[in-house]
Amino acid sequence: MSALLTRPASAPSRAPRGDRVRARAELSLPVALVVAAASGLVLSFAYPGAGIWVLAFPGVAGALVALRGRGFRSGVLVGLVFGVVFWFSLVDWVTLFLGPVPLLALGTLEALLVALGSGLIAVLYRSTARLWPSAGGRVVLTPLLVAATWTAREVVAGTWPYGGFDWGAVALSQSQSPFAYLSAWFGTTGLSFVLVWLTALGVALATEPRALGVLRLQAALPRVLAMAVVTGALLAIPTFPITVTGSMRVAAVQPNSHAGYFDPKYDPAANLEQTVRATSPALGKEVDLVVWPEGAAMYDPITDRGLQQQLEYVTQAVGAPLLTGAITERGGRTYNSSLLWSNGGIAELYDKVRPVPFGEYVPDRAFWTPFAPDLLKLIGRDYTPGTRSSVMQVGRARVGVNICFDIVDDGLILGSVQQGAQLLIAQTNNADFGDTDENEQQLAIARLRAIETGRALMSDSTVASTTAIGPDGRTLAAAKPFTTQTLVVDLPLASGITPAVAFGVPLGATIALLGGVLPVLLAVLARRPRRRAPDARG
Repeated sequence: MSALLTRPASAPSRAPRGDRVRARAELSLPVALVVAAASGLVLSFAYPGAGIWVLAFPGVAGALVALRGRGFRSGVLVGLVFGVVFWFSLVDWVTLFLGPVPLLALGTLEALLVALGSGLIAVLYRSTARLWPSAGGRVVLTPLLVAATWTAREVVAGTWPYGGFDWGAVALSQSQSPFAYLSAWFGTTGLSFVLVWLTALGVALATEPRALGVLRLQAALPRVLAMAVVTGALLAIPTFPITVTGSMRVAAVQPNSHAGYFDPKYDPAANLEQTVRATSPALGKEVDLVVWPEGAAMYDPITDRGLQQQLEYVTQAVGAPLLTGAITERGGRTYNSSLLWSNGGIAELYDKVRPVPFGEYVPDRAFWTPFAPDLLKLIGRDYTPGTRSSVMQVGRARVGVNICFDIVDDGLILGSVQQGAQLLIAQTNNADFGDTDENEQQLAIARLRAIETGRALMSDSTVASTTAIGPDGRTLAAAKPFTTQTLVVDLPLASGITPAVAFGVPLGATIALLGGVLPVLLAVLARRPRRRAPDARG
């Protein structure tokens, strides 16, 4: 008995090597910063103009590898480097007319949001490693949580501040990839979640420790097979069926005018005359609708009798209603509008819901003007956000209208289809961005929206990327950039709604909520001291 009482307690058994908690970062900080910078650049190449969509996966993967095992502060630093390189590469087109200040402001803000999101992802990796130290926790649970947190950051960036700027979402790099059609099922926010989850899963499988005695090749084969099965299962999801109920012949005019707001040759009267002349190919084509781009009728067609006569002349000559971008004033407020001119007057009117901050209006002007007075004074008028429905009745068809950067607004685009839109029209004036990647990036978003909603979409520009897109994302017709051209295309009218239209907004909001809250909650739980099991003593 005495011998039993004095026997030393046996040492606790050690956890298997694969189940130990990672307590330290897998990359040193200098190496992580280099990897983050390279990953940001690689990810930017996934978007148009390089348009190498597959690079989205190594771009995201590199960022995640650089964050694994880090604390919040070093995670923020790594994320900041990643965000700066990514955003300054992606949107360098904002410098064309206005110089570096807009890029510095926009790129820095978006990079800071990326940095905060990256800090949360770093915390998440540490917390899940402590709370669920098994292989199942690392491979099954952690990638889901990482994807939710990444997506939450995208949602925040797309809504805040001043309405946000949802331009760099991972999903928007995939408009011509085999994954694009998944947006009809999950929406663009849900597609970002799926893509980041797939990448995080690949990172988890690639870095999972081998069991003792297992050769490298023996460990790699089942992991590669697992990724192949998961990827194949995603790509095997069938394309959502589209019900076509008819067609509408649309004539979209690309006038190739000096329509840039900051173009020294900008002349509204000359631009209008050029647009009227450019419409002539639609004569005798029995079109159902003529579309002019954003801002084509810069004078106020509500009050300007001369402009009204011009619009009536076009509709009478072509024999079809005219949908034109215009600047309108009502009640002392200025709106960026799209109006349908038919039978001698304005039949329908939509005002842009999301004017671009620091582009179409200056929020909190008195506060921001001292920081860049010469630049902000160029924005002489402040557009008022619209409140009207974006769905118009054109003959027997319901048409959803959006203006320029409206195209990134989930609620507006999906909401227009919920309100019965059978066809989408996207009017834009991207002349201020010249021959830059902005044109193709915006068109890529429009293409993804067509797939997501199951609706044909006509993107009509003042200068470039005027394109007719089918409900499946295929190009039906396209104007050559920086030429005067009118596309006459029979666009299918569709009915029914995709799962993305029905559930995309609440699904995205749920993912964002979980992705924002869970990292904080898990960090709190992971810091709680663990209770030790009582010693078994006789």
